[in-house]
Amino acid sequence: MARAMIFPIALATILLSLACSSNSPQVDKLAQELYAASRFDEPLPPHPFKSDGCSCWPDGDWEECCVRHDLIYWMGGTREQRQQADVELRDCVARKGHPVVAWMMYYGVRTGGVWWLPTPWRWGFGWDYPESGPPGKHY
Repeated sequence: MARAMIFPIALATILLSLACSSNSPQVDKLAQELYAASRFDEPLPPHPFKSDGCSCWPDGDWEECCVRHDLIYWMGGTREQRQQADVELRDCVARKGHPVVAWMMYYGVRTGGVWWLPTPWRWGFGWDYPESGPPGKHY
């Protein structure tokens, strides 16, 4: 039974990844600005930082909140760090005047941002799958 589920899950993951990615010059510029201003402890992930804005969600005036969240997800780390990143996303969107959207996004990232799905927005996406963060900071 478990083997029979591998193909449908993999196919759904690939299709969802394709449907939920975005290539916006505005998002790329914001992502590079935020990355340049960020400070992370070494080592850094082997894959360069990229953001798709608000993964599987329309970009709005909360777009910077999503790109900041992506930066933290790119780095990955512990379960507690992921929880804090998701709370910061929720609070940032709420401060923009969208408390209902904030809670919807929070539950979306808590559900869809898990480290064990090989999606481009998973927790620790800067590291080679299935790693979820720097050595010694596993989920």
